[in-house]
Amino acid sequence: MRKMIMTALAAIVLAAALAPSSALAAEQRFKAPGNKGDIPARWNMEKPDKTIHPDAAPPSAGGNGDGRNGITFGAFDSGDIVVVLGTLTGHAGMFDRAYYSSLYSYAVWSANTTPVSAVQREQCIKYRSYDSAYGLWVPSLASRGSAVRYYCRAQLGEPYDISSSKADQSRWYCSKLCWAAWRYVAGIDLDGDGGFWVWPVDLINDPATSLFGYWS
Repeated sequence: MRKMIMTALAAIVLAAALAPSSALAAEQRFKAPGNKGDIPARWNMEKPDKTIHPDAAPPSAGGNGDGRNGITFGAFDSGDIVVVLGTLTGHAGMFDRAYYSSLYSYAVWSANTTPVSAVQREQCIKYRSYDSAYGLWVPSLASRGSAVRYYCRAQLGEPYDISSSKADQSRWYCSKLCWAAWRYVAGIDLDGDGGFWVWPVDLINDPATSLFGYWS
């Protein structure tokens, strides 16, 4: 059964550019493991309002955040996408349960500038250093999640390039890696605005992704 445990779930205060809808803001309670009354009845919560942005390379994608949230990874499955947003930057990665045992596990595939400028596995705890965090999955192709993460693994060590086009499968940035894995393995386009670049927030905006958790 998919996503058996949600260890913690809280409402978040978003930046003005990504204001939550009333339904999202209403989710005030914490989710406790083992309490069926607190586990969401469905894994497609209402998303925040769409963020509109210019078709330009994502600003300062990757790097490190300048905030804090309380994300946990107990409810993530392989192929799920974590998107984190801050005041200056955003970031995205793909979860790989094969590497997960704790918050300190290197269980998220992404492309970043540190500690090396390349595709790499990142520690889950890194994703706590942003103002807000979202857990996304693709319900229509949930069975492809395990295969999709192998695509990310195959790009290990390939260079980071924030200006690379989506068609370039040799250079990467964080949200492009997640997008490409689902596009080339599962045949689905998760870019919410279909632009030349795919921003982390585009993965949230796309109608094919569902929100199963958010944290602050």
